[in-house]
Amino acid sequence: MNHSPAYIISRYLIDQGLVVAPSDSGSWPIFVGCLPDGPETPSNAVGCMDTAPSRDGRIMGGSPFFHYGVQLLLRATDYNTGYSKIASLVSSLDQADSVEVAVDSEGYTIENASQTTGIIPLGQEEGTKRRYLFSANFLVTIKEE
Repeated sequence: MNHSPAYIISRYLIDQGLVVAPSDSGSWPIFVGCLPDGPETPSNAVGCMDTAPSRDGRIMGGSPFFHYGVQLLLRATDYNTGYSKIASLVSSLDQADSVEVAVDSEGYTIENASQTTGIIPLGQEEGTKRRYLFSANFLVTIKEE
């Protein structure tokens, strides 16, 4: 694949209208590979990270078959808003079943997204802003078109 699983999942969540690309104006930007902080970054934001894949044998042609690990990390200004938002992201991924996603000029199919953890409240971040953090982890099966 020419795009990381986290990037493909972030495009799916953008297509669902649940988050926006960082370059677009709107609430809940999603960042791939990090959850930045700074004067230009909103407090309510999502990070989508690649995590360890799980090898699940080989297909008939001999190529290994992987379920790719993806983590959602969400930051919110208050607990209830954050919990509600990550619950909506988790619900959307739970419903992903053979969904086509276009990334640049390439197509992918998200065959399945299996949640491997529940929603994990991580408490308040350190520092002066005291925002709330949540995470959820998935194994996703993605096919390149």
